[in-house]
Amino acid sequence: MARVTIEVDLPPGVEITAYERHQEGHGFEVRWPLPELCRCERCAHVERAHIESKTTPQAIRDLDVWGQPSFWIYQAPFHRCGRCGYRQHIIPPFKRKDVSYTYRFEQYVLRSLIGSTAEEVARRLGISAETVERIVEYQLNERRQIDPTRVITDIGLDELSLKERHRLYVTLMTDLSDPERPQILAVMRGKDTAAAQKCLDLLSAEQRLQVRTHRVDMGSAYPSACAARLKNSRAVTDRFHVAKKFNEVVDTLRKKLTRESKAKMNKAERKAFRARMWAFRRDPEGLTAEEKKGLEGLFEVIPKLKELYQVRLRFKEIFDTARDRTTAARWLRGLRREAERLGLDLAPFFATYDRWKTEILNYFDARQTSAAVEGINNKARVITKRTYGLKSAQGLWNRLILDLNRASEAIGWSIEQIRQMAKGLKVQFDWSCT
Repeated sequence: MARVTIEVDLPPGVEITAYERHQEGHGFEVRWPLPELCRCERCAHVERAHIESKTTPQAIRDLDVWGQPSFWIYQAPFHRCGRCGYRQHIIPPFKRKDVSYTYRFEQYVLRSLIGSTAEEVARRLGISAETVERIVEYQLNERRQIDPTRVITDIGLDELSLKERHRLYVTLMTDLSDPERPQILAVMRGKDTAAAQKCLDLLSAEQRLQVRTHRVDMGSAYPSACAARLKNSRAVTDRFHVAKKFNEVVDTLRKKLTRESKAKMNKAERKAFRARMWAFRRDPEGLTAEEKKGLEGLFEVIPKLKELYQVRLRFKEIFDTARDRTTAARWLRGLRREAERLGLDLAPFFATYDRWKTEILNYFDARQTSAAVEGINNKARVITKRTYGLKSAQGLWNRLILDLNRASEAIGWSIEQIRQMAKGLKVQFDWSCT
């Protein structure tokens, strides 16, 4: 069997004193500096350490070596109090109390869990799923605490259903300060004002004053909670929420306009009609010449539908091209008058617009959207499906911290980094260069 000498990364102060191999496992005997003084956990007496060791060695799991399990072996030391005789274990600096694995093995398990499930990771590493979940709790407990020095300028709040028939809702709070890298801040059970307030209360008083904008939907729960907690923040209603509300009203009116014509059609004609209506809903720039021709034929049959179509396109144009809130407000007033002149009943939408006018127009100040929030919602839905459903807000929070906040840790090395490693090693092994 070949023998090689390799450099091993060790925590500060830890030394390897021996190595043995058993079957497919690697055993490294380790030692570390022991304390000179000890404080008794029972009577609080402080004295020079009276170190004793267990007769049987301890084996704890560490990082794999060449894809095979490795263990750190040591004689577990303990201190016996000279006053009360209480025996207490001296915990090594590389592991926590009452576990049989190192801190860095915990971190490796956590990285392996990104994009995977506890059962899959447990099966690959030869540990139990309960151990994986315990490691998650150990490692993520601090991650759920928001660093009070962290600067948060923009947040988003949205709800998500974890169970069928909407039997369990959770509220997600997202840090949108960096739109390219949104991060989950909190997950709380419920979708009411109380749930939103619990999320916001995780921020320090100073952090809440630093928030400049919050993205929420047009409901009553989240805006009221943000108004009470975020004194310097402006509410921004996402343009896609506004467009969704507008399109719902347009769709209701479209059904009303086409109902009489559809009643006179046979089965084949209705099928062709549905195909044309699909073109009606799409962006005209994405339509083929044939689809445009079919759409014009539809407008000849129902002229009022063409007017509704043009109003819908004008609405999209306003949100795409208005340079500021004043221009947007003026153009939306013009669209409202035009719809009234044509006899198109868009009153339900404009009633919503009147109620949320300030929040909707705030979008045009910096064109901030909730796209990142919706993206996190979609990722959360994928997580619930992949894990066959999550039963608690805490479980979803753990998964989002792993799969979103720590996603970059799952990436090993880039192709360029691997090439540079190979190039450097070739130089070291090239005798002509030495």
